[in-house]
Amino acid sequence: MTLPFPLLLSLLSLILLPSRSAANEGNILATGDILPTDGQLSYKDAAFVIQGDCNLVLYNKTSGFQSNTHGFGTNCTLTLSDHGQLLIKDGQGLQVWSSPGGSKKGKYVAVLGPDGILNVFGPSIWSTPPLSSPSAAMDAELTNLPLVRNVLFSSQILHENSKLTSRDYTLEITEDCNLEFTKASVGVVWQSETKGKGRHCFVRLDDHGRLAVVNDRYKVLWSSKREGVEGEYVLVVQINGQAVVYGPVVWSTGS
Repeated sequence: MTLPFPLLLSLLSLILLPSRSAANEGNILATGDILPTDGQLSYKDAAFVIQGDCNLVLYNKTSGFQSNTHGFGTNCTLTLSDHGQLLIKDGQGLQVWSSPGGSKKGKYVAVLGPDGILNVFGPSIWSTPPLSSPSAAMDAELTNLPLVRNVLFSSQILHENSKLTSRDYTLEITEDCNLEFTKASVGVVWQSETKGKGRHCFVRLDDHGRLAVVNDRYKVLWSSKREGVEGEYVLVVQINGQAVVYGPVVWSTGS
């Protein structure tokens, strides 16, 4: 039975509990994270919920999505596998549903975006070093998506006056052209080492997953590794002390 999404969306405040995975921000689910029963990912008016009846439902203002697994189990949870599959498991640990996954084993991330669509990106192709080792050292056309505070999508750019944040971690391009990843209580834990090499720099994530620092003469001052596959990628600032690029998209509720 197809759920009337616009009607159910108006009832969200009455039927949804605010629980979510404590391992990350409320709009993302990474490999290893767990959404408990009645847990949700949310962004503005959209919510992706593993309900008490074991059905996985995306509530948004458009077509929505559901796994059609209502009644398949009790105490169901949602996880993301190391092949990018969203997995619903019942209270006994038995799998009752999965989304399509990627061919490569690695770390993936599911992101609920400002368009109300959930996309699974991966595997990860670049990241800043873990916090345990803090000593490790052209104008782009924007999409119609607004900048999310902890996420940068491919074809978006990060200017000097904008930043990505997650809890006490911040990724920003400074006025002197250095890309810095900082922890509030520590300071800079990673940097691109491009300080003073240009003016009015910006950060760009392209459709091959390459993150780059570009100056006002459109010269690339620093970049991460370029992935061979063209597609949609995402940079996520995570609360574990890393900024990670994932992609391309391996599954979407919008497809």
